[in-house]
Amino acid sequence: VLSLFYCLTPIADSLGLTAQSFVPGIHSQSKYSPHRPEAIRQTTANFYKAGAIFSAAMVGAVATIPVFSKFFTSDPSVVGMVNSVAPFLAVFFASHGVFSASEGVLLGQKDLVFLGKSYAAFFAVVPALMLQVKRAALSGTRAVDLTSVWGVFVCYQLFRSVMWGLRLLQLQRRVDSDSEAALWG
Repeated sequence: VLSLFYCLTPIADSLGLTAQSFVPGIHSQSKYSPHRPEAIRQTTANFYKAGAIFSAAMVGAVATIPVFSKFFTSDPSVVGMVNSVAPFLAVFFASHGVFSASEGVLLGQKDLVFLGKSYAAFFAVVPALMLQVKRAALSGTRAVDLTSVWGVFVCYQLFRSVMWGLRLLQLQRRVDSDSEAALWG
């Protein structure tokens, strides 16, 4: 499962790297440029569209896991575990293209303080959640399996995706108001 994850992740990561190349030039235009807000809005929308296409391709690849998993092992319990994680991978990759695009646009706009604080918080929160899963598994009080671990990871991905999208909306509003103020003022 992890090998499949690592094979598919770079597909959308390249989108984030591309955004980091294009966005700084657009974002660094003069505040007085009347075209700047629309250029940033359109660039973000285009990266979101590309992210959605990348996500669809990755989800399509994940959809083949139940068909092909039996060719990698003859152990039915391993096939069952891999197939049980496939829906979690599908949800993860359904958001990964847009997430990578968002992160690239945020990095291109040099929103490093926000990203740094976010990842510092995640550095503490995500391992704490994973340790709770480990404790539950060790205590035997509830059924914990591979899907429990991937469930935490998917929640982390979805939370980041929503958070990055909201931050981009906030930054776009700021660019719009700065441009309007420069225009009138």
